[in-house]
Amino acid sequence: MPKKKRQKALKPEPKIDPALKGPDTVIDTKDPGDDVLRRFRFQITFAGILCLLMVEDETYQELYCEQHEDVLLKHKDGTFSGIQVKTKDLDLPPFNIEDEAIIKSFKRFIGLEQSFPNKFTNFSIVSNHGFDRSKPNLCINTLIESIKSGTDVLRARSKTLMLIKKLVADTGCSNDLALEVIGKTRIKSYSDLDGLEIKLVNDLRSCNMLKGATESKLLQIADQIIVKCFKASSLFTSDGATLLNYISGKVGIEEVAQQCINDKRITRDDLLIWLKSEKGSPVTLLLKDRHNDQETTDGHRLLEIKMDAGGIDSENITSVKDFKYAFEQHAASWLYKDPEEAESRYSQVMAVTQNICKEVYDEKQVAKNQSSGQEMLVAVRNEIKDRKKSEPEIFLDCSYEHVIGAVGVLTEACKVWWTPKFEIKE
Repeated sequence: MPKKKRQKALKPEPKIDPALKGPDTVIDTKDPGDDVLRRFRFQITFAGILCLLMVEDETYQELYCEQHEDVLLKHKDGTFSGIQVKTKDLDLPPFNIEDEAIIKSFKRFIGLEQSFPNKFTNFSIVSNHGFDRSKPNLCINTLIESIKSGTDVLRARSKTLMLIKKLVADTGCSNDLALEVIGKTRIKSYSDLDGLEIKLVNDLRSCNMLKGATESKLLQIADQIIVKCFKASSLFTSDGATLLNYISGKVGIEEVAQQCINDKRITRDDLLIWLKSEKGSPVTLLLKDRHNDQETTDGHRLLEIKMDAGGIDSENITSVKDFKYAFEQHAASWLYKDPEEAESRYSQVMAVTQNICKEVYDEKQVAKNQSSGQEMLVAVRNEIKDRKKSEPEIFLDCSYEHVIGAVGVLTEACKVWWTPKFEIKE
């Protein structure tokens, strides 16, 4: 009589006083689903960054998600870049050539080279973690550069020889093909798992096509790009009619397969058309209405929220923040040179600057929504330039940029507004 298979006991829930706690107040430490999705979010956000690369560089024409590779980039000449995204806990050692994840990536790349000869210009391994450079015999980058330079990496009893032998045995390729594939592989480390969205937004700020867009518009576009990449990565079906036609016998399986591939594809032309349209469309969620993930609403965040609400573009907000820092440094130098005079000098510059902003605010009837914050900013700049020219002594030894920085300080202090006043969420 066969023995009954003993079932593995489930790990008991931690002892919790039911009178004090509920499932909405105790963190779940057993279900890894949230961490899996967190890692996938890193991957699709990276795909979003590559979408912007396509927009800025016409060398790249199409991007595919989860099509033979995590991300596939098609070049203008018809060749491809295959990209593997590897995530790893930061408390673990960095990657080296003995890591199973790296070996699997090399196997995948070799398989693609075997299936599609001469179609891949390069391969990439991208990660939130680092790549170990402390031991040259285990360093992935050293191996890649050695192959590219023609150095013999197949020395007896070497780690690289063991790697190549394993790749050859597991894939059936030749030594030369394994070396060729590794030689055209690139490695790149990015931020931690939760920081890649910041890079995506920063890349949007630098995108030539989006110059003049507000911060809230850039954040909205970032969210939408991530959604596009998520759909392309998750078998989203844009046209259910193809599958229905296949079921009814009107089309063959080839049409269904082509529809599936099309839904994994994001093209440069489509992105350009979409971004042009999106830039001109109304913002659906201003910074002031977004959930603030920071624990406190600090000065910079206040400045961004208030100026963004006034329709002031991201580039101008960044300039004001930079000038604000310069003004604060300049004011600190007053304190160092003459502490007794520093306060009166600071008060004079701030009072004059605040008065200029208030006059423009009233003249432009910003409180009644008769003018935008962007129009007010232009008028404030012009007024400061005129006052600097007609009364240069009024701003003491401050440059024009310093005075704009003072405007930033006043904005953070809620003494200058670029819209009708509103309550800022903590």
